[in-house]
Amino acid sequence: MGKKDTPQTPVEPSTLSTLVSTTSTSPSPTSATEQFVTADNLNVRDQPGGKVISKLKRGEKVQVFETRKDWARISIDGQPSKWLSSKSLCSGSDCYVVLRPRPGIQPKQPARQQTPAYGSSCPCSSGNVCIGPRGGRYCITSGGNKRYGV
Repeated sequence: MGKKDTPQTPVEPSTLSTLVSTTSTSPSPTSATEQFVTADNLNVRDQPGGKVISKLKRGEKVQVFETRKDWARISIDGQPSKWLSSKSLCSGSDCYVVLRPRPGIQPKQPARQQTPAYGSSCPCSSGNVCIGPRGGRYCITSGGNKRYGV
């Protein structure tokens, strides 16, 4: 038998699967990335797409140990798996802050200004005196018309 014909030492299937699963799904804790939650409430699940086991709030820091498609594993080996949507994570300082537009100065709308009721001095049925856009005083009659000069 030559060197090509020598049988290799057989590898047990359990050892092989342990090696594959350890290297593909369990990176070392030093390879974890620090990320922040960008959603107001983010569900933490027991598996990707699984049952909700808790929630995280916007701005909370998590250590991501593994990502699969749109899911991130945040649990350390030896603890029950915890998964969340990686779409709701970001990295960097204040990446989770929601920027709200500053309210602009809105021009004042000429509004119908109601003054306190003048009681019997107002000849209108409403009893309220209004001031028009040019300063004229009026009240509304029972027919819905304006009566000036009050």
